[in-house]
Amino acid sequence: MNATPAIDICHHMPDRRLVRLVQHDMRRFVLVVLLSVAAACGGSKKSPTEPTPGPGSGPAPDPGVVARTLVSWGNVPAPGGALSVFFEVADHTGASKSYPLGAAVGSCGVIAAQGADTISALRCESGGVGFEFRAVYRTQIIVLRRAVDPSDNPDDVELSFQEILRVDVPAGSKVGAAQ
Repeated sequence: MNATPAIDICHHMPDRRLVRLVQHDMRRFVLVVLLSVAAACGGSKKSPTEPTPGPGSGPAPDPGVVARTLVSWGNVPAPGGALSVFFEVADHTGASKSYPLGAAVGSCGVIAAQGADTISALRCESGGVGFEFRAVYRTQIIVLRRAVDPSDNPDDVELSFQEILRVDVPAGSKVGAAQ
């Protein structure tokens, strides 16, 4: 069988220009698709490199910690011999804010924190009577207060705290007591 007559028939068709145009557009389309796929792949992925501290610098910061928040207690003399107690929060930028907690009588001192989520504790008392403050962290810093009395039942101490303040901290912040 001879294929030449079929080719001659195709060459003599009136819409031969249209066929060439379609073939040319298809080539262009295929070329665009191939280039798009090649550009999307972009070659091999590079593994992230961790910065290394230079000479004289401290340890590299923990990449999981976004910010650091430090808490502390303070007091200033108030009229009538009392102390005005406040709670101070310092963020990773160095900015600090004080929150007044009220008046207390006697002397105040930081005490050992009790409880897994307790950051810091303060006790202000005179003659066994006064207040105990605790700062706990549960996605927010929560300040608790309870009245201290020599007749307190040790079994009821944990249940006698009342919330007096909430402070928002950045998500992922490492919260601790200032030294």
